[in-house]
Amino acid sequence: MEIKYSSCSSRTSSSEIRELLRYTRMKGVISFAGGLPDSSLFPTGQIARITKDVMEEKGLLALQYGPTPGEPEFVESLIHHMHNFDEVATSDQILVTSSSQQGLDLLSLALLDPGDEIVMELPSYLGAIQAFGRSGARMTGIQLGAAGMPSGELEELLRRKKDNGTPVKFIYVIPDFQNPSGVVMSLENRMRLLDIAARYDTLVVEDSPYREIRFTGTTMPSLWTLANGEGVIQLKTFSKMLFPGMRLGWIVAAKEIITKLALMKQSVDLCTPTFNQLIIARYINEGLMKATIERAVELYRQKSACMIAALEKNMPPYVRFTRPEGGMFLWVTLPEGADTKEMVEEAAANGVVYVTGRPFHCNGEGSNNMRLNYSYPSTEQIETGIARLAVTIRNYCEAKGLNHQNEIAGLAVQN
Repeated sequence: MEIKYSSCSSRTSSSEIRELLRYTRMKGVISFAGGLPDSSLFPTGQIARITKDVMEEKGLLALQYGPTPGEPEFVESLIHHMHNFDEVATSDQILVTSSSQQGLDLLSLALLDPGDEIVMELPSYLGAIQAFGRSGARMTGIQLGAAGMPSGELEELLRRKKDNGTPVKFIYVIPDFQNPSGVVMSLENRMRLLDIAARYDTLVVEDSPYREIRFTGTTMPSLWTLANGEGVIQLKTFSKMLFPGMRLGWIVAAKEIITKLALMKQSVDLCTPTFNQLIIARYINEGLMKATIERAVELYRQKSACMIAALEKNMPPYVRFTRPEGGMFLWVTLPEGADTKEMVEEAAANGVVYVTGRPFHCNGEGSNNMRLNYSYPSTEQIETGIARLAVTIRNYCEAKGLNHQNEIAGLAVQN
């Protein structure tokens, strides 16, 4: 029998990170590829205790279907969590999701038709590019600067699209410790972004998985907060600041948007697991979430500093990299003409893997970039892995005749 798959399935591509997992199974390979939190932070004992308590006290409720918008107790705990980080939302502005990736999926279902125009950063989160690409949307990227998306370029693009009769459906940004670059959008650019979006009647989608994980500098107000909830849809998750196994996230938006997204969610999975929600609600209400985040911040501060020091020590002068103030990633730029995908097998043979830059670009560029994760490997692995990576880069660039280039295009911070 010949199976005739949908046009939607033909627009769905495999994640390069998942493809790279085969290298991480090789003995002795150090991985900077995934976006994994440090598992030493996982509070297994506390979760075991809370799980037992929830089962004994609320077992019949925990094992039952729950309301699509979310278990009320969990929703209230999310409001409390947001308040701890200077954000305000009401229960009718929240929709619980199975991680923020489902949030991207629901946005695509509710907002995008084939051919719709959206704007995003270059580079941007590859999971969002996958979700929006599957919907058939047309994505236009704006190259990130050191302070985020340049507002002048954004306004000119929105004006041009409107004049051409193809207005932009929404602007997708990751303002805090952007994935993959680690860049933070400045307060000035946040205010300008919201002003431009309002004048062009364009929604802003704020993906915010890392905002709580700041280990240096000053925390910026979120776009949701700056806009007082007007014209902004915010995506949140506990996968980065807590642990990914529970698959818990949430969307914050105006009531009418949440109602539409909840309708989409009903057709996808009916509801996020009630049991998981009740466990994490208690974890938050006992004050344990705040303590976990504080431990993560301190640990990732040390690991980020370790990776930056290792890059400064080992990398040749024609390699540039960002210096994040939080989150889990930094961005490396090689000379123009380099292709980090060509280096993958050699790097793996040298005992280190990374994620190549092209999948983070909706326009197919970024071949001379790579993303490195510092949250998961140990400091010893970081030091060893960066030294191995530097050898790989030197050998590759020398073979390509790129080792004398000083000018490097794209987002990077001078060594």
